Amino acid sequence: MKSSTRINSPVELGQCLLKERKQLKLTQKEISEFADVGRKFIIELEKGKATAQLGKVFELLNSLGLELHLVKRGDS
Repeated sequence: MKSSTRINSPVELGQCLLKERKQLKLTQKEISEFADVGRKFIIELEKGKATAQLGKVFELLNSLGLELHLVKRGDS
């Protein structure tokens, strides 16, 4: 993944997380254990589920070595 990727939807977030997990050669089961979330959560998030629990999303981001940054439109 590029050092910075614009995410505009839950589907795009899921695709980025899936790509990063695969680059790290981790299974859904492995990353769910690292992030302390259920495998079902990983599956749904990677498919773009719009109602994912935000706290769990941050746990997964942390486990993948990713950070979330907010940038005001026009500042990027």
